[in-house]
Amino acid sequence: MKHIYLTTIFTLLTFAGFSQSKTIVGIMPFNSNESNYNRNQNQNQTKNIIAIQDAVSDAFLAAKRFTLVEREKMALIKGEKKTQMGEDYIDGQTVEQSKSMGASYIVTGNVTEALFEEKQSELSGIGGFSIPSRKAKISFNIKVIDVSTGEIMASEKFSAEGKGKNGYDEALDLVKPNIEKFIKDNFKITASIASIEEKNASNEAVKILISGGTGIGLKPQTTLKVFELTSLMVDGKKIPRKKEIGQIVVEKVEDENFSICNVVSGGAVITAKSESGSNLKCEIISQ
Repeated sequence: MKHIYLTTIFTLLTFAGFSQSKTIVGIMPFNSNESNYNRNQNQNQTKNIIAIQDAVSDAFLAAKRFTLVEREKMALIKGEKKTQMGEDYIDGQTVEQSKSMGASYIVTGNVTEALFEEKQSELSGIGGFSIPSRKAKISFNIKVIDVSTGEIMASEKFSAEGKGKNGYDEALDLVKPNIEKFIKDNFKITASIASIEEKNASNEAVKILISGGTGIGLKPQTTLKVFELTSLMVDGKKIPRKKEIGQIVVEKVEDENFSICNVVSGGAVITAKSESGSNLKCEIISQ
């Protein structure tokens, strides 16, 4: 059993190492404020909460930049950790377990409303006939924890309402663009410098190859900033630091994984840092 567990971890870490354009995310099973529901609603409540979590998972997968840890593995972690009513309590053990599965980030969710109500409304003067009135309402918040620091890097609340027979699906459809925007705003698209393809007479990089292409949505004329990724110990915590050293523009997208870029600024520093083995990354500024 131990051998199988270690093999699984090795496989995930190996995948993370070779898939530079993919970020591994673990989505914890969402919690809910159970006090808002009665026992007769529990079954529907569970389905509605799962539907919200599925919408968040689908948004990450739709971005085509993330690999999700299997839901069963995240549920196992949740089963072993302490919880607080209405919210996730993320302790050091949870962070370490998620890290061992290759996750760079943990996403938690707390559902405050996941309702689909149906009422019968009588119409006066038409023989007492009644028509159903259906209304759905969802409200939830999500938090993103950076596994490298254990700190919350982003959080936001989402809500929407829908009407009619498919009101719950309508509410989910309304909130999906907001989830996608949240992901786009807080998970910047990054790529690594694969090689320096061309230098000028002053040994400055003028053309570089980066490990990102159509797979992360790169197009010709996309502008990226180049930064050196380091970390500093502050108050006993290891905090990532991003120091911008230049800018590049995509000249040609070769395929899903690689693009050729022209160096706009910082060519000398890019060359020096690259040759010294520094951890250089590129982040999209504009498309």
